[in-house]
Amino acid sequence: MAKKIKLLDETLRNAQQSLWATRMRTESMLPIADVIDRAGFDTVCVAAGVTFESAAMFLHEDPWERMRLLRRRMPKTRFDVLVRARNLWGWKAQPYDVQTLFLETLLRNGVDSFKLFDGLNDLRNMDHLLAEGLRLGFKVKGFVGFNDSPAHTDAYLAAKAREFVDRGVHALVISDSPGVMQPERAYSSLSAVRKAIGDTELHFHCHTTAGLGREACRQAIRADADVIWTAARPLAWGSALPAARDIAAMAREEGCEVDVDDAALAEIDDWFYWVAHKQGKPVPEEKPFDPAFYQSYVGHQIPGGMISNLVQQLKDRGLEDRLPEVLEEAGRIRQELGYPHMSTPFSQFVGVQAVMNVIQGERYASPPEALRLYARGAFGETIASMDQNIRDRLSEGAAPIDPLEGLDEPVLPKIRAEYGPFESDEDLLLFLFLHPAAYEDFRTHRQPIVSKPRPHPVACLTEELMARKDIGSVEVRHGSDLSLKLKNG
Repeated sequence: MAKKIKLLDETLRNAQQSLWATRMRTESMLPIADVIDRAGFDTVCVAAGVTFESAAMFLHEDPWERMRLLRRRMPKTRFDVLVRARNLWGWKAQPYDVQTLFLETLLRNGVDSFKLFDGLNDLRNMDHLLAEGLRLGFKVKGFVGFNDSPAHTDAYLAAKAREFVDRGVHALVISDSPGVMQPERAYSSLSAVRKAIGDTELHFHCHTTAGLGREACRQAIRADADVIWTAARPLAWGSALPAARDIAAMAREEGCEVDVDDAALAEIDDWFYWVAHKQGKPVPEEKPFDPAFYQSYVGHQIPGGMISNLVQQLKDRGLEDRLPEVLEEAGRIRQELGYPHMSTPFSQFVGVQAVMNVIQGERYASPPEALRLYARGAFGETIASMDQNIRDRLSEGAAPIDPLEGLDEPVLPKIRAEYGPFESDEDLLLFLFLHPAAYEDFRTHRQPIVSKPRPHPVACLTEELMARKDIGSVEVRHGSDLSLKLKNG
C-alpha cells in the first residue's frame, strides 16, 4: 500500500510573512477560501503572533474577525496557528493566565490545532501551553527548530522530538526556517527523528532561501515524513516555502498518494497570481543551489527581512560597504551566544549586536539590556553553551534568572481594572498584542473587512485591457471559441 503524504498550507501565514511582510488583506483571502476548503489540505495555518500585530497595526483590520470569516467559508478545514512559546508574540513572556486565555480564544474562534515553537527549543517555555492545549482538546504539534550548527546534530533533534512526544503531543515538526538543510541531512535528521518518535505524525517545514528546499522535501518524504508544509505558487519559492503543486507531483513521483484536488490547487494559484498582480507583488522564482551564496549565508543565517534592516542602519551612517563585515561578525556572535534559532528575538540580538560591534570598533561595548538578560538565562537554556567570557561580560556577575519566574502570577484582573472595560476577550488580547498607542490607533482607524465575490477571469482580463490607454473598447464573445475584439481609442 502506497504511503500517503499530506500537505499543510501556509499561504495565509508563513508564506505571506516571508514574501509580503504579513501585509495580505483579508479581502484577498476570502474570495478563494471556499476553494482552499475543498483542496484537500490536511490543515491550513491562518495566524501567528505577527499576524495579529500586522493586521491590526498596519492594515487596521481585526484579525479575530478575519479568522471568523475564514472559518465560515472553510467549514471542513482544520485551522492551525503558530504559537511562539511563553511569549505568544513579541519579546515579553506572558503570564500563564494570558497564555490560557489566548488558547481559549483561539478555540472559540475556530482554531483546531497549534504548533508550539521556542527559539531555544527549551520545552520549559512551552510546558504550560502544551498542557493547556491538550486539556482544551487542541491537536498540539511540537516544533523543533533547526539551524546549521555543530549543536544541531541528528541526536539533538531526535532527543528534542522525544521530549515533546513524552509530553503527549499529537505531531512533531522539524523546521528548517533558514533553508540551510542539505538534502542528505534532511534524510538523516528525519530518519533519526522518526526512530525516536515512533508512529507520531511527522511534519517537515523548510524555506527555500538557499535553493535546497525541493530536494530536502524529497529526502524528508523518503525518510518517512507524513506532512510537508507548502504554499500557493505565487507565494512559494524564493525565501518562502515550496509550492503545493510541485510537492504533490514530487510525492507522486516517489510512489506516494497525495489526496489533494489538483484542479483546486491550480485555481488557488491562479487567484493569488491575480492578487500579486493587483498589489504589485513580485512572484519569486525557484532558486538554484549556489554554493557561494550558501557559504556566505550559512554562517549567520539572518533572515532576509532582517538583513534589509541592517543594510538601512548602515546606510544611514554611510557605512553600507561594511555589510560583509557585519555579517561575518553576526556569524561569530551566533556561535558565542550558543546558536539560538535565528528568529525573533534572537536574530535581532545577533544582528543588532553585530552592527554595534562593527560601528563602535569594540565588541560588546554597549549591549542591549535584553542581551544581558539572555546571558543570565531569562529566555531559557541556550542550545549550545555560551562562550563563558562573553556570558561573564554580558551578565556582569548578576545572578541567573529563572525564565519561568513570576509567570504564575495572574495579570488579567489588573489589566481589566486599569484599562478596561474591554468589549471581549478578543479585544483584551488585541490590547496586549499592541502597545496602548497602537491599540488606540487601531480603534480609531479600524477598517471594515470587505467581502467581495471572486471575479471571473474574463472580467479580470477585461478590466486590465480597459485600463490600457491604447485601447478604446473591449468586445467579449461567448461561444466555443472565446474571442476579444479590441478597438483603439
